[in-house]
Amino acid sequence: MGEDLRVTVLSAYPFHMVDQARQLHRAGVLERMVTAVPRSRVGLPREFVSNRMRWSAFHRVARRAVPRADSLLSRQLVRDFDRWAASQLGEPSVVNGLSGFATETLSRASAHGATVFCDRGSWHILEQQRVLDEEADRIGAPLAHFDPFIIERELREYQLADRILVPSEPARQSFIRRGVDAGRVVKVPYGVDISAFSVPTEDRRPGSVVSVGPVSLQKGHHHLIQAFRMLSTRNASLTLVGAVTPGWDKRLQLDQAGVRATGPVSRTRVIEELQQASVFVLASIHDGFGMVIAQAMACGLPVIATEATGIRELITDGVEGIVVPAPPDAQTLAEAIDNLLCDGDRARAMGAAARLKVESFGGWDRYGRQVVAAFREGRYGPT
Repeated sequence: MGEDLRVTVLSAYPFHMVDQARQLHRAGVLERMVTAVPRSRVGLPREFVSNRMRWSAFHRVARRAVPRADSLLSRQLVRDFDRWAASQLGEPSVVNGLSGFATETLSRASAHGATVFCDRGSWHILEQQRVLDEEADRIGAPLAHFDPFIIERELREYQLADRILVPSEPARQSFIRRGVDAGRVVKVPYGVDISAFSVPTEDRRPGSVVSVGPVSLQKGHHHLIQAFRMLSTRNASLTLVGAVTPGWDKRLQLDQAGVRATGPVSRTRVIEELQQASVFVLASIHDGFGMVIAQAMACGLPVIATEATGIRELITDGVEGIVVPAPPDAQTLAEAIDNLLCDGDRARAMGAAARLKVESFGGWDRYGRQVVAAFREGRYGPT
């Protein structure tokens, strides 16, 4: 049973969804991808892609013109994409929509007999808001902004979905804590491009610590900066790769010696920074799945990350890296970093094991097999 499995994937942005569509196409079960990502970037035959030309550019302009994410124009663009997507589904048996963008689409697809999935790359939005509010209150930082419009859409989509796809156990547990039936929440960890993210041919910078992601409350950079300033290792350096949330440069005193913030960079630059570093750290308060952890592993780096990142989907603690609690204790984080910076042989052994681990996943192939199985079971039941 299940020979007629046909999946339509809906996502305004690439994230992991382009890789998902490619895997579904390889498996012969893709109906189409409905997206605002240019066809050239999706990399699928034209007949498998419905593209909302210029939508992404309009959305970026709207958000820059009116910085608040809940501007009327930004909201209208989300509604516009959803309405258009609902008319582009083809004849699928399963529809999988990126959360927040598919309220009307999932409703219409369900009414036409399709099995509908909500693809949530992070925690349940109310759990996400809760942990960030608690952390902001604890350190006296401004609360993260959550648009009520998006919260309402997310909650509606959780209700509409036959299944909710998440990438890690922490994300799955966040839905269960909010009363969602555990049987409706399906965990499928993401993959990594092991050809683009590779082990360097040149020597790494001694004592170099790198973290990738927006400098923000969510990524726990306040804990990482505190831990860095507690290191006993001499001549250590810290590079923060990613955009800096307004005000966080001053809050974290990023102008102090030893810390370098790159700001927004290309993927090529991210790879270069990972290949030059000695240790990778992700101190997130929460993360659906720290895809950058897998990317660092593919570059042969030992990784240190919090429980909240989904790191246990990728490593065995003490083999490919070190797992620390979430939110992290700065002293524990500093000790883990010192441990690897002071023991080069152990760090190199962990980095080599990390590369072998992600190679064993076959890039995105493991993800592809698991997501096809999830769609098939959601549609037809256990086989």
